[in-house]
Amino acid sequence: MANSNNWGEIYKSTWWGDKAWSANTLFIDSAPPGFGLNLLKASEDMNITRDWSQWLISVAANSTDEAAPNATDTAEKLTFTDAPQSRIQQQIALEANTTYTFSVYAKVRTGTQNFRLRNVTLGQAQQFTADTSWGLNPDDGRYSFSFTTGATAITHTLSIQNAAAAGTGEIFFWGAMLNEGATAGDYVKTEASVGGSAPAPAYSGFGDAFGGVTAYYSLRQFTEAETLNAIRVRRSSDDTEQDIGFDSNGDLDTTALLAFVGTGGTDNGFVTTFYDQSGNGNNATNSTDSEQPLIVSSGSLTQLNSKAAINGDGADDVLSLSTGLNLSSGYSIFQVVQIPSANTYGITISSTDVSNFSRTMMFGSFIKFSADGTNYDNYGGGGNKGAQNLWSSVVDGSGNLDTNRNGSAYGSTITSVTGTFELDIIGTNIGVNSFEFFQELIVFNSDQSSNLGTVTTGGGTGIEGNINTYFDIV
Repeated sequence: MANSNNWGEIYKSTWWGDKAWSANTLFIDSAPPGFGLNLLKASEDMNITRDWSQWLISVAANSTDEAAPNATDTAEKLTFTDAPQSRIQQQIALEANTTYTFSVYAKVRTGTQNFRLRNVTLGQAQQFTADTSWGLNPDDGRYSFSFTTGATAITHTLSIQNAAAAGTGEIFFWGAMLNEGATAGDYVKTEASVGGSAPAPAYSGFGDAFGGVTAYYSLRQFTEAETLNAIRVRRSSDDTEQDIGFDSNGDLDTTALLAFVGTGGTDNGFVTTFYDQSGNGNNATNSTDSEQPLIVSSGSLTQLNSKAAINGDGADDVLSLSTGLNLSSGYSIFQVVQIPSANTYGITISSTDVSNFSRTMMFGSFIKFSADGTNYDNYGGGGNKGAQNLWSSVVDGSGNLDTNRNGSAYGSTITSVTGTFELDIIGTNIGVNSFEFFQELIVFNSDQSSNLGTVTTGGGTGIEGNINTYFDIV
């Protein structure tokens, strides 16, 4: 008799559950095609990088100090870096307009630990709290997240990821699974692929390479996994505002930007918010129209070296951080910025208190930096005004401050740096000599001198090389 729901299928190569398939055996199932199948690879081998790409995380395979729910030694220990983008992920081609469920078993040794299951492609995630127990029956310690694909069949990226609030910690995982349907099916083990199912994503950002960022303001996407916006823009014609994010290449979504602002000769777009993409929520904003820098001028994108750039007036355009950053005991600041060639200097970042030019970074015909919030020190001349520059200022744990320009040491080291550098403003509030273009500001409340790397033509290594590769300064 035909199955009344027309879902009868004969599977000649795959059987889910605990039964083994043989050439002389057929199994009949009444579930729809795909239901009960695990679409992931290496479900118990999360250390295999050809299937699971790893970002800012360490994976210990077949951990013998924590038995899996099926009493084997196939549980994997994932140790997350203190970064929300710390993760493993896998890419899977999925059908259009279909609901899927992503599930995994998770456990911690003591206490609890948060983590996320995420569809990176859709920008959707669900956070869970792993505790100290797991088991097969009745799926104790199994966590699942359901999502529905869009109108086009494409490849999706799924990640097991650190909590949104980050933090370090280790979690044991086992039995990753993706199946059709709005609920998790019976778990099915899958083997690792032969050729690999986890190619590098089309885009990986600064945050995919470097963890521990305190604040990140940029017109490039911080990480492939964290799909936050770049800026909020006010349209001059009617003062309507809209968030602008990124395209598939990690660049500012200029198509959406220009569609919103308009391309007429009088259309302007002003930046009201420069979002902190680090996940710490310390956005830089300004509600005063006359002090908002441009991103669209007379219907055209403002650019520096062929990439989108926030265009200041060189005087009083500023964006203020929602919470000031008090940086001390080793900190690192990286800026991609240009000051006007007509100005003697430009204050690129500063405090709300800039009496006597204290608590500022000044670049121009002379280079000055307030290291202790009271006095400023002269690095020397030759600030390369009117040009795009990568400035790096790093105070190490011993209180020594060094500055690089475009990857090269600039000026003499300042020793015995004490006190706190208070960062409140992108630009300055004294009304003169601010930035002309701003593309990126990265702040670490930690010494990153060992991670600077090198800058070479068109690229390089480490933090400075990563910045140069994208902005192509050198």
